[in-house]
Amino acid sequence: MKLVVVSDNHGNTYFMEEIYSIHQEDTDEWIHCGDSELLETHPLWQTYKTVRGNMDITSKFKPLRVERLGDLCYLLVHGHQHNIKSTYQTLGDLAEKEDAKIVFYGHTHKPKVEKAEGIIFVNPGSITQPRDRNKGTYLVLTVNDQLSNMTFTFYDQDHNIQEDLSTQISLNKE
Repeated sequence: MKLVVVSDNHGNTYFMEEIYSIHQEDTDEWIHCGDSELLETHPLWQTYKTVRGNMDITSKFKPLRVERLGDLCYLLVHGHQHNIKSTYQTLGDLAEKEDAKIVFYGHTHKPKVEKAEGIIFVNPGSITQPRDRNKGTYLVLTVNDQLSNMTFTFYDQDHNIQEDLSTQISLNKE
C-alpha cells in the first residue's frame, strides 16, 4: 500500500495539487499533518485527511485522528499540543493506547523518521516553508502486505528523491 504525506503548506495549494496529479494513480491514502491555512470546504479535503494545526484558520478540523488502512493503524496530529519538539512520550503513549504503529505529525517543518518503543514517528517536513533545507519536502510511504517492512521515500517540492532522508524500517520487534 502507498500513502502520501504532506504538512505545513501554509495556504499554498499548488504543491499539494501537483503531488496529487503525480501520485493519484497508485496511492491508497492521502495525509496532511496540519497548518494548511485552508477552509474546511476546500476541494483538497475530498482527497487528503487532515488535522488542525496551530496556524489553521478554521476550528472545524479534528485535532487528532486515529485512522485504519487495512490492518495498518496510524495516528495523525499536528504536534503543537503534544510537546513534539522535545519528546515523543505524549504521542507514544497515545499511539500505544490506540494500537497505532505509526504517528504522523508536522509543526517542526523538519522531515524525520524515527522508531522508538516500537512506534514509528514521521514528519514529512513542510512542503512550502522548510526549516533545515533549501526546498520543501513531502513523503511517500510504501508498506508491504504483511505490514512488516516500510519504505519512507522523501521528495523535495520539485519531486526529486531526497536520499539523505529516505529509509526503510521494519515493524518487527528489535
